[in-house]
This record gives sequence, C-alpha cells and structure tokens, in this order.
Amino acid sequence: MTIEYTSLADQLIAYLANDRSNTSGKSSSLNTSILLNADLFGKEGTIITANYGFEGYMGIPGMTGTDQASQDIAFANNVSWQDLGGNTTMNQRAYTSAISTDTVQATYDVDIEKLDNIPVVFSFPLLPTTVNPTDFRITRNDGVVVTPVIASFLPNAEYNERQTVVITGEFGNRGIPGTEGAIYPVSVSTVLDSTPLEMIGEDGLMSAVGITVDSQNPYVVGNGPKMVTAKLNRFSDLGEGAPLWLVTNQNNSGSDLYGEQALFRLRIYTSAGFSPDGIASILPTDYQKFFLVKAEDSSGNIIELVETGVDYEISGFGSIRVEGLADLSLAQPTYDNTYIEDHDNYYDIILSGDEEAINQIKTVELPSSGDYSVVYNPGGPGNNPSSNPEGPFTVPSTPHQVNVDNDINRVSNVSYVEVDGAVMRNPYTGQPIGENMGVAVKDLASGYEIYQYLDPDGKVFYASFSVSTDLVTDLTDELTSPTPINFIDARELTQGESFTVSGSYSREAAFNSEMGFYRILNESGAVLDPLTGTEINPTEAGYVEVALSESNRLSTSGSTLAAENFTTKSFAFSIFGGELYAPFLKVDFGDFGNGSEEIYFPFAGANSDKLDHVTNFGANVIGFEDLNGGGDRDFDDIILRFSIT
Repeated sequence: MTIEYTSLADQLIAYLANDRSNTSGKSSSLNTSILLNADLFGKEGTIITANYGFEGYMGIPGMTGTDQASQDIAFANNVSWQDLGGNTTMNQRAYTSAISTDTVQATYDVDIEKLDNIPVVFSFPLLPTTVNPTDFRITRNDGVVVTPVIASFLPNAEYNERQTVVITGEFGNRGIPGTEGAIYPVSVSTVLDSTPLEMIGEDGLMSAVGITVDSQNPYVVGNGPKMVTAKLNRFSDLGEGAPLWLVTNQNNSGSDLYGEQALFRLRIYTSAGFSPDGIASILPTDYQKFFLVKAEDSSGNIIELVETGVDYEISGFGSIRVEGLADLSLAQPTYDNTYIEDHDNYYDIILSGDEEAINQIKTVELPSSGDYSVVYNPGGPGNNPSSNPEGPFTVPSTPHQVNVDNDINRVSNVSYVEVDGAVMRNPYTGQPIGENMGVAVKDLASGYEIYQYLDPDGKVFYASFSVSTDLVTDLTDELTSPTPINFIDARELTQGESFTVSGSYSREAAFNSEMGFYRILNESGAVLDPLTGTEINPTEAGYVEVALSESNRLSTSGSTLAAENFTTKSFAFSIFGGELYAPFLKVDFGDFGNGSEEIYFPFAGANSDKLDHVTNFGANVIGFEDLNGGGDRDFDDIILRFSIT
C-alpha cells in the first residue's frame, strides 16, 4: 500500500510527528484537531448506540498492583479478577478491566470512586476539540438527569477511530430493570455547552447537538455487546497510530501484522469493546473463534469463510483468504493470556484475494453459540467466575449478524487537521474557509486525497472535503418567527477564572455597525443598575443606558466587533467565569439616516420598534437584522458564531 505525500504535506507530517511524540499519559492529549482517514459509518450523522457499559469499575481505591492485596480490594468492590494460571505480568489490565483511583487521576485529572461508563457510539467522527463532559446528559429511570465527569476518546485513540466517546458518571447500579431499587440509564442526549459538539461528514463539519438515543442495560440477558455495522474497504495505513503513551495503539494495523497480505479491511464497529470474558483480550489469531464472514458466489450460494489461511473459492469471481484480526495490539510470535489489546470499538478482519471475490462479501456474523465463543463488555465475569464476588456482571453476546457496507470504490472517509489552531469558519454554515493549495496526501490504492488549505488569516489546515470559499452568507428567505439565541453563558464555569470567547463574525449589510456585549442577570435580559442596585428589565425605562453602562458593558480587548461589508473576521476576547452576556448591535445609518444610529438588543422590549432583531441559526450562532421596522427580515446582516474555551 503506497501513501504519496507532496511537499504540501510537510506541515501535516511535522504536526502529526509532534502529536505522536506525546508521552503525557493524559486523555486530554487526544482532544486535538486531528482526524485522519476516519470512517463514516452510515449516511447520516447520529448516535448509533449509547448503552450502559458497566457499573462501578472507574476508580477503585487502593487497587494499585497485581498482587493478592489488589485482588482482595477488587473483590471487596465487586470487581472481577482474572486467573492467569502460571503466567504473570506487571500490567494490571491483564487481571481486571477496572482501574484504580490513582490511574483515573493520572489519566483524566479527576478524583472519582466507583463510577460507571457508557460508550457513546457515533456514526461520524467527532471534532476532538469540541468534546467535553458537558456535551452529554444521561436520563435515568428514577428521573435524575446526570452530567458525566469524564468524556474521553479512550480507548478509541487512533487518528482514524475517534467516532466513539466514553463517558463516566453516576449512571446507576447493577439492579435488573423491574426489580426494587434498580437504577439505570434510559437515554443519552447531546446538549449545548460552551463549545458545541461537532462531527464531520463527507461535506464537512456539522452540529452533533440535540441527538437522543435509548440506553440498553448490560446486566439484562440479550443486551450483550453487538456489532453495529461492518465496512469493507481497501486496506490503508493512513490514520493508524496515536500518541506514543498509548502503547497498545502503536503498530497494530493490518500491515503491521500481515505485511503485504493486508489488501482489504473489513472493519467491525461495535457497541462496546469486546472481550472473551470481560477481562481478557481478543487475539489476532482469534477470528475463527468469534467471527464468521459470508460471501455469495455467482449461483447465489453462500460461502462461509470459516478459517484463516484458507483460500475460499467464490465461484465466478475468484478467491478470498482471511488473514486474521488486527487493530488489537502488537504482533507477537505467540500469544497467551498476558496479551493486552486496546479494547476499543473496532476490530479489523484483514483479507487478501481477488477484488471481484472480495466484493461478494455480504454479511459478517457473531455466532456466539455452538463452536463459536461469546464476547462480553469490559465488566464481565472473567475466566474464573466461581471465585468472583456477588456481581452481577455484564452479560454475554447473543447470535447476530450485520450486512457489510462495501466501500471499496466509494471511500467514505474524512480527514480534517488544523495545524495552526482553529481556523476561520463561515459563521452561518460553520464550514472552514480556505483556499485550496493542492493535493497534500494521496492513497494510490483507493484514490483518496487530502488537500492543503490556507484560511484568510494565513492558517494552514488539511481536509479531504471541499471547504467554504464564501466569506459571508446572503440569505433570501424572510424569517417570520425568530428564535431565542444562545447567550455567552459562563455561569457554570469557574467563578472569576478567565475564559476565551472566539469564533467568526460576518457582515452582509450596507450600513456600518459594531457589535458589543453586556452582562445580564438572567435569560430574560434583566440588568443590574449600578446606582440603585435594582434590576431593570428590557421593557422598563432606562434599560439601554444601564445595559451599556461601564459596569455592565464588556470592555475586554477585542470584545467590540466590526467588519467591512461582505467580509468575515475571526475574533477572540476574554470573559470571566460565572457571568452571562448578551450581544447588542449599534448601527450607523450615516447620510441615509441623517447621521442617526440605532441599537438593537436580543429582547424585543428593549428595541425602539419593539420587534425582534436577533435570531438563533444553530448552536451558538446568532443572526442580526439591522433595519428599524424589521427590514427584509433575513437576519443575515450580521452573523456571529462563538465558543468558549
């Protein structure tokens, strides 16, 4: 497999090399703007599953080793422990799928004990810089709504794998639904926060806010881990790898394990990490223990690819050979129960053979019965359940199969890398703005290309899709029902700590204007009068003067925004946590208005014409109409997109 890099890829290669050198051991090191050859698992961006993963395994106090004392602590906390027989290793992951409080603190920078996990499985990769715990809300059967304390790509860490986020919090117990005292998640939603969650599809960036999916319980028979989809394509090393501290994510690709025989990849995408017993790893040699791929010959007969290393004749098309599994961990001469794979949501079945025959692959099955073994979520019983504490533990898989999505000739993958930091975006569409400088990377086998772009501020970024060339958006439809906007809301951020508001601002209007921001007390727009200490609402006299008074108007550097007509500008300014700010727009009508000006607020009662002049165009996207009386009501005269970091 040959990946061709032009000179335009130099900055990309250097940026990736720097990221690969990270040895911090921190989950946060994955929240960089790097997506490289990441799969799209479906036609639409959505959550496929967000099932309750397991309870009480995140943060076991004192379980710091692999000795008898740590096993005793595990059992005391209702955690299973593996019997390695005569084998030993210093890596605790071979003994248990739980992790200690020390490991949680070192990896995630939070202090927690015995919390729970949910893998949120998206169809499209997420923009890593937008992923935060506050993006998610979990609704439990008792009506409690929970915000997680952790949202991490771990263990889905490679540059082509960032479609799944694992969230951690107090989601429930192990009670079976319908029994007294059982607490469990019933749904998972993505919600608006200060940095709205985004995903990337074939046409670029898109909002991932506002999705809700039911959550299944892993302690109920039939709710074991599942394959959610399977995607067949030509094998490519592009996007393999992660920061160096993630040892199991290094050199584990199809070509690392099978060399030039890695011609095709059938990537299995799962609802959770698979394990033979909830602790042990699946081995590269385990294909025929768990999976069964089926192809169809020219007569309509189903050919089962049962074993590795066997050439299966697909009549009329040629032959197929299953080489084995990949995307686990390093290749080894032999494997035993001390082998530790990455336990993520991806398992690659590596294939060789004739392309016409490969195209005849139709389904992949997880038989989970008869001669085939079951798989468990992490949190399963381990290989010695008779010695376990009370449990219960996660249930095994049940037989199922999925259709194979043949992507050999379509290549529905995306790449997006910002090497100079966040680039200028079209405020309305949210797409990056840039000039295409040419092809930087090309996969010669599939024809897949990544281009270098230069944004208006001179920042370099790379994308596999066409980005926006429009600096402003000219809307033509009249908006009859403006919707309330998202304010700059830092109320849940640390009081008194400085945060940065950044984004892009465009003008498509004849009249000069400037936008500023002022402190409000609530979402109804009340402001505090510094002279009397009373609250003044938008409909009350004196509101304009108090709102724009020195004590309420935001005056930090860069917080007054202006742009020439038909231009877009990037901006950044500071605010303090604990505050809530609203925008206002001051419009100068110049000679047309005899030197008059007008100030518009996002509250109709404060405007001179008592009309709405502001609307919501999406998560943290604000549109202004600048003419008194409503103008053409397209609300595109000024458009602002912002996030808080």
